[in-house]
Amino acid sequence: MTMTPWTRRACLAAAGLMLSGVGASADCLRTITNRSGYVLVASQDGGPPITLLPGRSATVRLARPGTIALSASCGAGAPVAEAVFDYEAVQDRCFVRLGDRLFSRQLGAGFWGAQGTAPFTVNTPRQGDLVLGPLPGGCPVLDRRG
Repeated sequence: MTMTPWTRRACLAAAGLMLSGVGASADCLRTITNRSGYVLVASQDGGPPITLLPGRSATVRLARPGTIALSASCGAGAPVAEAVFDYEAVQDRCFVRLGDRLFSRQLGAGFWGAQGTAPFTVNTPRQGDLVLGPLPGGCPVLDRRG
């Protein structure tokens, strides 16, 4: 079978379109959720903080490898929990890096959801998600009567 010049150009253009996405960034949308009675503050790659009140969540875009810093407190008080997690966002995979590399070749890095990260849970329900809580206790309710 002989290819005409037009067919050859069409095949090369189609191959170029398919390969153009290979080196693209991941651009995954993931969720940070606060299931505690505390105020959760999150900062991605040292950027502006996101404040999540109890029962709230926020969506973040993971576009390249970076870090997410989390701090739970009663607002202006001392933090009750803090953590910094490295995340990976490469091609079609977004996940929080943690723990050892046990079974990483077979299951993928960041497979285990709560490996020494309490009170935070990472990579669950989806790879790259972060959850605080639930935690016992919480911030006292402010008395607004007076």
